Amino acid sequence: MRLRTFAALTLGLVTSHPSLGAELHVSLQGHDSAAGTAAATWKTIQHACDQAKAGDTIVVAPGIYEEKVIIDRSGSASHPIVLKGEPGAVISGKGVSGPNMILIEDQSYVQVIGFEIRDNLEVKDGSGIRVEGKGSHIELRNNRIHNIRGRDAMGITIYGTNAKEALEHIIIDGNEVYECDPARSEALTLNGNVSNFKVTNNIVRDMNNIGIDFIGGEAWTSGDASKVARNGLCKGNRVFRCRSTYGGGYAAGIYVDGGRDIVIEDNIITQCDLGIEIGAENKGTVTGGIMVRNNKIFLNDKAGLVFGGYESKAGRVKHCTFVNNLCYRNNQHREDHNGELWIQWASENEVRGNTFAVNDSDSPLAQLDSVDAANNQITNNHYFTEAGTDDAFFVFKGEDVNGFAAWQSATGLDAGSVFAPVEVALPAVE
Repeated sequence: MRLRTFAALTLGLVTSHPSLGAELHVSLQGHDSAAGTAAATWKTIQHACDQAKAGDTIVVAPGIYEEKVIIDRSGSASHPIVLKGEPGAVISGKGVSGPNMILIEDQSYVQVIGFEIRDNLEVKDGSGIRVEGKGSHIELRNNRIHNIRGRDAMGITIYGTNAKEALEHIIIDGNEVYECDPARSEALTLNGNVSNFKVTNNIVRDMNNIGIDFIGGEAWTSGDASKVARNGLCKGNRVFRCRSTYGGGYAAGIYVDGGRDIVIEDNIITQCDLGIEIGAENKGTVTGGIMVRNNKIFLNDKAGLVFGGYESKAGRVKHCTFVNNLCYRNNQHREDHNGELWIQWASENEVRGNTFAVNDSDSPLAQLDSVDAANNQITNNHYFTEAGTDDAFFVFKGEDVNGFAAWQSATGLDAGSVFAPVEVALPAVE
């Protein structure tokens, strides 16, 4: 088994720097012909963005600003451009044309902090905040994004569409994204040529498809399918009630589809179709170097921890590690029988030290689908069902396996694993 040093993936990421330029002020009582000072404010956020220079901070006073904003200029390493909403600052798209509430394209050293962003209606491929093209050091912090409605109506989207230059050093922290219509896309997504990112401490909830997604293998994003979301951290997020409205409903709370070298840790996922899925939808794509650890995955509808391509003609998942995760009662739709652990087309991965627990004999503890599913290292896990060790239910290559010892014998896996009661303390769900 090839080992990787995952700690190195998070090095070199940007941290916030204070802006050292002018402070520009916007309020609903202002005029765009004014000076833009605290005493003589501008009226529109867009006008302020058009005037901003490296190092400037745009301070937006409380109120509802019915506009959509394009940030078309960059700051610098010591002088970022900061767009900051005071408490109560709302950007509303009601009655305003355009697909995106805030668009940042081909820019660097820009921060968007503290806004409520809402009412982007009748969307056909649009976002609350969209960053695309190339650039670096973009920070999106402490925003509330909701009521983005239509089709492919997403919350936060980062699209690396330049094949030669990545979007890199991206921070998405402390945001709340909820009640949008991302299907058939995702609520919060990083796709294509995106490198060195942190997605941390966000709440993503009440979506009609996938919550958080890291994607590669889609050639349309950059013209180069090898340029994937990579070298990142997904930590401390809470993802609730993300359920797909199509295809039978298989939306994951957190999903990696073709990304690589990403740490996914200390997240809470509940009441989604699936908990965490590491997959590879596109033919020829290999998802690898993903570390999934210390996550709490519970009370999801169909499965808890899922990895592998969904069919033989899709991609593969290899060289990923799943350690110390809690998967508890994740087959709430009991007719689906997908399991606390569900392995599809995948090999050379490691699953160890996890807890898989259900409360009845009709829900599988684990399901291994593909012919190469046994070519994974699965060991030292903790299993339990109230039905007891002899009636514990598993599925191996399409065949039911009853009993924990029978599972170990049939698969040749789970040496060092135990079947024993488990005490579970579940975090509160909002």
